Parts: sequence; structure tokens; C-alpha cells
Amino acid sequence: MKNNKLNILFLASWYPNSKSTLAGNFIQQHAIAVSKHVNVAVIHTVAIKDHEKNHITKEWNNNVFEVIVYYNKANSAIPILSNYQKTKNRKVAHIKGYEIALQEIGSFNLVHLNVIYPAGLFALYLNKKYNLPYILTEHWTAFQKQKKEPFSFIEKYFIKKISRQAKIICPVSNHLKETMQQFGIKNKFQVIPNAVNTGVFNYNPIKKVNKKCRILHISNLKNEHKNITGILNTIKKLSEKRSDFIITIAGDGNIEKYKKMAISLGIPDEIIQFEGRKTLEEIAETINKNDLFLLFSNYETFSVVIAEAQVCGLPIISSKCGGLTNEIALEDGVQVPINDERELCNQLNYLIDTLGKYDNIKIAKKAAKKYSYESVGQQFFELYNTILK
Repeated sequence: MKNNKLNILFLASWYPNSKSTLAGNFIQQHAIAVSKHVNVAVIHTVAIKDHEKNHITKEWNNNVFEVIVYYNKANSAIPILSNYQKTKNRKVAHIKGYEIALQEIGSFNLVHLNVIYPAGLFALYLNKKYNLPYILTEHWTAFQKQKKEPFSFIEKYFIKKISRQAKIICPVSNHLKETMQQFGIKNKFQVIPNAVNTGVFNYNPIKKVNKKCRILHISNLKNEHKNITGILNTIKKLSEKRSDFIITIAGDGNIEKYKKMAISLGIPDEIIQFEGRKTLEEIAETINKNDLFLLFSNYETFSVVIAEAQVCGLPIISSKCGGLTNEIALEDGVQVPINDERELCNQLNYLIDTLGKYDNIKIAKKAAKKYSYESVGQQFFELYNTILK
């Protein structure tokens, strides 16, 4: 590619692909944001079953050259041999992707690693073989304290090695920075948030058909993460106090499970509705139809949907569980303790009566300034130049 821009290689452990169209979509948003300033190629590898055909897709998408390499999973029943095969197959796939990216872009000035493992193993390889420096952007909830250790001894060793070799680490929130440091990762840190497409998400309130307060929750609906049962229990308690609200629960998870749960709890049909998976445009439209966004997660590293809701001007009520939930200012919403259903009910009851105190336009402007492609892309562009100097 012949121009005067820097050439940046995104190595992504997660990225949208044919097996999972939503995986790592926030990494894709970062790539689009920085493509305003530099030439960007993305490499992502996906392990597939033996009966599926190995193949490679390559295309320009929103000014980003995306290379997805599908390769066979390891098939050995012996753990040591299986791990060896998996690592080898993935490296071969990365090399194929790198060769294609080189043909399209020409050469690379810097590697931007996204989610440290396993793509970081190839970042180490490129650093050692070609002296290509790399930075790391991290999103992973696995660094938070958990009952069960999420990493094997070998994975932990390489995670710390990859971290040390990075020029700088860019977690997407202050909370994630702190959990990475507690994990034992040592390096320079600079927090740069996830990006929101403000061309799609913006303050555009849709006229309500009734005067009931409209509450919205959107997520993957994984209960261990998003605590949907806690939301339903709270809504049942709130419905015993008042009926001048409607809550919409939307997402790409097991909707039927929660419909049955709502019925068993005796939540009135007229105050709750369920909706399935949505496109970005549909999510933006849904947010703008509502008055208040609710998140009651057990943990978060960022929560893109909070940023999207804020860019659309909605006040937030959330458990204080990490990421943006730790950073909600008084003028932007309310925080409650994790899993505290009584306090969530009390605060929802209060908010329904006091929604008018929130300045939706001010919330939207502040969030857009912070999370827009322009803001996030400029921060990375300045960081690339600083490192390469």
C-alpha cells in the first residue's frame, strides 16, 4: 500500500467470524477507529472441526483489511500432544494470515495485539524474528479474581512474558488495569476505552406512546455474568409497589428460559417484554425508545452497552462491578452493590420518580466526546507515533 501512513497489524485473539459474528466486535470497532489515521490489517485465527474445510477469508471492511484463517483443531486425546498440535496449527495459521496481510499492505511498522492470549504468542514470534514492536489492548475478564484459576501454568507463564515484551499495555478501563496489576502483570499502562460508532449511536429520542418509564437491559443474557435472575427478582418486587414502568430485556441468549422465569415469579405481562438478538442499528433504535438503562452484572471489564446507552443520552443504573460501572458519575446515574436486589429495587423506585433531573443531552455529549471513533482513534495514533519515535 503506497501512501505515507503508518501500517499497523492488529493481531486479535477475538474477532467477528463466521462461527461467532459477535466475538470481539469491540476489537473491530478499535480497528475502524484507528483506520482514520493509519493503514490497518487484522489477522484472526479460528479452530474448526476436522470435517470442516480449512479456508481463509480476506476482505476490506470499513477501511480495515481483515484476514480470518480457519484451521483444524488438534485431535489427539493425549493432553501434552494435543497442546503441542494446537499451538503448532495456530502458528501455521497465523503465518498464512501474515503473508496475506503483507501482500496487501506491504510491510508493518507496529503490531497492535488485542487480548493477550493466544494471539500474543504470534506477537512474540514477530518481535523475535522481525524485531516488530507491539502494544497490547486488553479486554479480558479472566484477570479478575475467580474461584477457579482460569489459566494453566504454561498459559500464565506466557501471559506474563508477552506482557513484559509489550511497549505499553492499554486496558480499556481503570478497573481492568488494577486487576491486571494484581494478577502480577508489570509494564507501563495507558487506559484507552472502547469505541462507539456515534454515526449509529447518538441522542435521538423516539416519542413514547405512553408515559410509563421505559427501562432497558441488553446483554448476552448469560446469567452467571449478567445476573438476569437478579433483575427479574427485583422487577417482581418493584411491580408490587408500582406499575407505571415497562422493562425490556433483550439479547442473543436463552430468552425462553427467562420468559418462563418471569411467569413463575408472577411478573405482570404488561410491565415486561423480551426481545432477541439485534443489529447495531436496532440496538441504537431500541436504546432511544427507552428512558433508563439497567445493568446488574456480577463483573465487567468495560461494558460497551453502557457507553452506547450514554452516547444516546440515557441515565444508567448499574451494579458497581468493574469497567464503566465503577465510573458512573452522579449526573449520569446510580450505582448499587453487586447482587443487592433490595437496593436495586429502592433505587429503581426512586429513579422512576426523578428521571427528569437528568440532562440527557449533557450525558450524550460527554459520552460521545470520550468514546467516539475520533477520540479513541486519535489516542491510539498518538501512542503509535510516540512508540515508533
